[in-house]
Amino acid sequence: MLSATVENRSKREWLKETYGDDSELLNDAFLMYDEQGAIHEALNILREHIDEMGNRHVIRLIEGYFLEMAVIVAELGRVVRPGGVVIMVNDNVQYHGEEIPVDMVLSDFAERSGFRCEKIWTLPRGKGNSSQQMRRFGRREIRKCVYQWVRLND
Repeated sequence: MLSATVENRSKREWLKETYGDDSELLNDAFLMYDEQGAIHEALNILREHIDEMGNRHVIRLIEGYFLEMAVIVAELGRVVRPGGVVIMVNDNVQYHGEEIPVDMVLSDFAERSGFRCEKIWTLPRGKGNSSQQMRRFGRREIRKCVYQWVRLND
């Protein structure tokens, strides 16, 4: 079972132990995560402001969440048959005023895992930021989305 909790260490080693060092699926998922520019751009910006952040563990939380989601989406690519559809509901997030486009990142993972991103619906009402962030960065509404991915033929 995977979770997106703040951990004392990366789950990368645990995943390697679970899947085995030579797991092609796991290595592909790690590569998807490692090459995803939007995640690492946001993480680098947050690292520059680490001393200003109320919770220094947010960076590890973000890293863990997206690494786990890369594995989950890769597994979906393995188990969903060609023509099968995945519907996912998720919100974008922001930390320290930096928005992370979760919809685009996960859809990128999906396309790299054998899916076509058919549609991303944006719900009419977005989600606001936390009261702590609102005081510092003002109110910024972020997207709440529903994604539709279709598994391509191998």
